[in-house]
Amino acid sequence: MGLVVHVIFWLGYGLLLYYLPSVFMEAKDALILALSSLVLSASIFYTNAYLLMSRYLSKGSYWKYLLGVAFLLVFSVSVYSFIGKQISEKYSKILRSKEFNEQIDDHTTLRYKKEETISFHPSGKPRPRGILRGMHARMGVMTSIIMLFISTLFGIYIDSRSRQQRELALVNQNLINEMKFLKSQMNPHFLFNALNNIYSLSILHSVKTPEMVLKLSAMLRYVLYESEDVKVELGKEIEYIKNFIEFQRIKIEGIPNLHVDIDRADRMIMIEPMLLIPFVENSFKHSKIEDTENGWIKMTLTSHEDSLEFEIRNSRPKKRQVTSKDSGIGIDNVKRRLNYLYPNKHVIGIFREEKEYCIQLKIFLK
Repeated sequence: MGLVVHVIFWLGYGLLLYYLPSVFMEAKDALILALSSLVLSASIFYTNAYLLMSRYLSKGSYWKYLLGVAFLLVFSVSVYSFIGKQISEKYSKILRSKEFNEQIDDHTTLRYKKEETISFHPSGKPRPRGILRGMHARMGVMTSIIMLFISTLFGIYIDSRSRQQRELALVNQNLINEMKFLKSQMNPHFLFNALNNIYSLSILHSVKTPEMVLKLSAMLRYVLYESEDVKVELGKEIEYIKNFIEFQRIKIEGIPNLHVDIDRADRMIMIEPMLLIPFVENSFKHSKIEDTENGWIKMTLTSHEDSLEFEIRNSRPKKRQVTSKDSGIGIDNVKRRLNYLYPNKHVIGIFREEKEYCIQLKIFLK
């Protein structure tokens, strides 16, 4: 898109440069003049925007930048003067002709032309003083200054855009690194507890021991391998959550106050892996679910044609738990991940009340 804009700009500018001299010049000469002026203007524009500003101005070398600008101006005036000289030598006779004078409507230009076009050699023969040369040189100075001004504005714009792109790339890279960490992270405390629970079951010769080993194996497979995919089936995320809950049940004495409704969602929906799990882990971590009288968790997962909705509520004990730095995944990290994965395609609400904590997430799939 940027290249197209540049091409359109220079084509329009080139047509303007061609139209003005084509009024009184041959088409071939007008084209040569337009192309030479166009090349010179473009050289000034891009040299200032991409070389002088990026190499000197952006680094604080103001004197070097000013010297570079001065060189551009001197060079452009020299070239425009040379072009004006060539034109004046060829068209001085035309400027003095009666037919051309009758075509001039601008009387100020006519008076200027009459006063300055003709001078005399010592021999008495007339010679052109080169009105076009002077006019072309002055127009060259004006054009060069305008081009410098426009290119400076353009250089400031591309520098600002480049800085924003670098910052965005850095943010995106940090988010990618965060996501890799989140996807590859399994809470070590959960893993140790799960192994201890399986060991306890084996000591008691429980018939559930093989089943729990298989569940833990499935969870590890999902975290280590399947979560490396860009997207996974929602069913795999659901199975992980179920297995996680099953291991939490084992370590709770009594019947936990736990309501889970996550089987109504379409399991074939494709989502980013490890997306819902952090909310579940945080809920178990902060609800004090092991307190079967006061602790509770409720979670629901539903899907529609174009959206996925997840809600999880849990109790908030009066005495807040002190958690270690590595005891789970922060909600802020998950929110940043959602902003990266589903920009403008998700809504998340977090509600904190005296006795309840609630997270509501809606993801738009289309």
